Amino acid sequence: MNYKRLGDYIIEKVEFNEGNKYDLLQGVSNNKYFQKAKTNTIGVDLSKYRVAHHNQFVFNRATTRNGDKISIALRKGETCIVSPSYRIFEVADENVLNPDYLLMWFKRPEFDRYARFKSHGSAHEFFDMDEMNDVELPIPSIEKQREIVAQYEAVANKIKINEAICEKLEATAQALYKQWFVDFEFPNEEGQPHKSSGGGMVFNEELEKEIPEGWEVGKLKDVCKVLNGFAFDSDFYSFENGIKVLRGENVTERALRWDTLKYYDGEMSPRIEKCFLKTNDIVIGMDGSKVGKNWSLVGEHELPMILAQRVACLRSDTQIQNFIYQSLINLNFEYYCSQVHTGTSIPHISSKQIENFELIIPIKGLISLFENTISKLRDIINIHVSENQKLTQLQSLLLSRLARLEGKIN
Repeated sequence: MNYKRLGDYIIEKVEFNEGNKYDLLQGVSNNKYFQKAKTNTIGVDLSKYRVAHHNQFVFNRATTRNGDKISIALRKGETCIVSPSYRIFEVADENVLNPDYLLMWFKRPEFDRYARFKSHGSAHEFFDMDEMNDVELPIPSIEKQREIVAQYEAVANKIKINEAICEKLEATAQALYKQWFVDFEFPNEEGQPHKSSGGGMVFNEELEKEIPEGWEVGKLKDVCKVLNGFAFDSDFYSFENGIKVLRGENVTERALRWDTLKYYDGEMSPRIEKCFLKTNDIVIGMDGSKVGKNWSLVGEHELPMILAQRVACLRSDTQIQNFIYQSLINLNFEYYCSQVHTGTSIPHISSKQIENFELIIPIKGLISLFENTISKLRDIINIHVSENQKLTQLQSLLLSRLARLEGKIN
């Protein structure tokens, strides 16, 4: 195919923040978007930082310990400043090469592998402007590029709409939990809010506050089991064949990610068979800087799937998973983990620590009513999450097709 050298179509930009004209400091994620910089800027001379304008590309030339990815993003909208170590470039003629089309090329996993392969250095490896200029890619007519970008963005916009719907439904579930199990305004037999209508309350010395009669303070182990995953031999992992394996890196903040998905392609032992996940299991990552943040519900559309070591699974025999899930959110499981975890550079939590997370246990009939209500919301959420999973696969397909385009400019 007739590939083109990228350096013939881009221009490096070197502009520093003289006079501290800009103060919006941004970093670049290896998932190809801008994010809030983690740098403490107190006492830092921001005039030495580089300036990135609309439709300019910013990338972190350091690729060491970056998840086998290169951090690069296309700036949209407001001008920002970035680290002095970053590199910035822009397309020379947007009527020849569309910046959004170029970003799609950078989002391909093949480009990440290429950037890592072309990185050089001893203690630290770098992919610098010289290597970026030597990138080759197909550049079809500008009309074709715009058509491809429009298709990709249509899918991306649909994903965002589904995510927004899910966020509103999740917020509704959280609000209902707070109303019932924090403010104790669950509906009584007459349909009136319990506490404000004079429902029975008793003082609990452990919590040092009143709770409804018949309720008690307990721990996670009182309402569910904490199951552990299997220590898989990496020799039996596959990128294509077998059964999905849920590893720690696949568990993010109330969601599962599949860009690093691996499959188990070995024999099934009785121990492994016990690690098959079920719909509405709650999985918790037990290691890493986001311990206490990385946990999620498992949807039916994500099965079959096997649990790997160092990922815990919460499972109840009485179908109260939504109650447990909302308890983790509203009772601040994240803060609890920050107080009990072990390890310094890499925090860890144990199954026992998870089991000892404290929560208020209402009467069973009320939990069942809550489950019936929330399960309807959860069904709608799962429909949108399932659709987004398919749309994400479609995005990957669109990205993979770029390499098969004829590199001709009409």
